[in-house]
Amino acid sequence: MKNFRPLTLALAVLTSASASRLPANLEPFGQEQVCVGRAEVIVRGQPDKKLTQAAQELLNKTAAAQKLSATSYTDCPAWLSYRVEVGNTGQDKLMVYGATLSLVTPKLETKAVGNLKNETFDYDGGFEYVTLWDAGGQDIAFDAENLTFRLRARLLDLMDSFATDWRKSH
Repeated sequence: MKNFRPLTLALAVLTSASASRLPANLEPFGQEQVCVGRAEVIVRGQPDKKLTQAAQELLNKTAAAQKLSATSYTDCPAWLSYRVEVGNTGQDKLMVYGATLSLVTPKLETKAVGNLKNETFDYDGGFEYVTLWDAGGQDIAFDAENLTFRLRARLLDLMDSFATDWRKSH
């Protein structure tokens, strides 16, 4: 049991305070108003280009399958963002990660104002945004190859959650 203490602490650090899977927040938007934002994978505090590129490609593909807008996220009222943070547990190659898929907007365009979180978001320059919907989770990976597989599976699972909530509100 002593070996699991660093893992437990690492998972606790990555646990999000709240997730807001609120289908009602999706109602004001049509498919043409929701675009693909950017994927970002941070490994031990540094962006990982290879994992980020793979995540971005999968985010683009799954969003296209849901017929979301192909317009640039900077020209859209709302966009999907996928963010992953990966760290070590202190046990060999074992890694812990947290992944979140969010629908965000720089404008307040929803009826559920009381349920929203105001945050700062940095896409090549800071600006304020509002999280309309998000889902995520934490897990462990046994090595870099396993991490790649798990991040792909996590994104597919989160996009499925988004699609489920989208269908509930449209």
